[in-house]
Amino acid sequence: MSAASIGIEGALEALDGATGVASVRAWMERHREALLAHQDGRRINWRALCDWFASVGLLNGKGQTPTIRCAQLTWYRVGKWLERRNERAAERAAETLRLEAERESEKAAIQAGIRQRREAEAAEQAALHDRMEKTERAAAWRREEAARVAEHNQRVKAEAEARKARAATVANPQSTAGHNAAALTGDTPLVTLDLPKIVGVSYRAYEPFDPTLPPIRKGEINPLSGNAWKFGDDLPHYPSKRGYEFEDDWLKDVGRLINAQHETTRSMTEEEKFVYRVARARRHL
Repeated sequence: MSAASIGIEGALEALDGATGVASVRAWMERHREALLAHQDGRRINWRALCDWFASVGLLNGKGQTPTIRCAQLTWYRVGKWLERRNERAAERAAETLRLEAERESEKAAIQAGIRQRREAEAAEQAALHDRMEKTERAAAWRREEAARVAEHNQRVKAEAEARKARAATVANPQSTAGHNAAALTGDTPLVTLDLPKIVGVSYRAYEPFDPTLPPIRKGEINPLSGNAWKFGDDLPHYPSKRGYEFEDDWLKDVGRLINAQHETTRSMTEEEKFVYRVARARRHL
């Protein structure tokens, strides 16, 4: 006979025989809770119960009919044994819950880490997309600005050539030859604004500039930063935004120049008031 063909029934019978299926202890282990519930706090009549044990053939560990003292001691030992068994079961259940909670915590931590990495990657992608858009806007503005400047230079050159041609037809070549070479070459001279020297105003406000270039308008792209100009157009008779990398630097210079030239806002134009108030709000004055 192979081990695989042998069942477990015989082993269970041997164990039951060893522990005494007909013993008082086995009966108490199975029915202690039901007996306590039936008594509902009342004292157990051990004499009546021992008489019943004898009538049904329940014996103690020595194979004898249990006495009242023996039954009471067995009842106490069964209670302690069941209490320890319940404690062990509760400990196993608590350990199972703890392990499950640890697994859930680890799972949540992993999911949180994955979510954070995804959010970081999304933020990085968004920042990269934003930088690419700014770079493209700046490049587009530079192309448009180059086209405007080229068109402007062509127009200035054409006008200069036309003036030169007209002058050649009406002027004495001997008396005006030197003058035409110097003044009608078509080159645009740089100029500087007649501005007061104000403490805190940067050198950019006093640099020479090409007066024929168009003014910067709100919403155009700053080629140096890639951002749109936000605070109005260039102001007449003030430095152009074209010479500044950051609009806050332009606000600081122009706001201080406006403040120096006007005692109150009543004498300012609406455009000057707007720039002055923005500069004050951004703590540049």
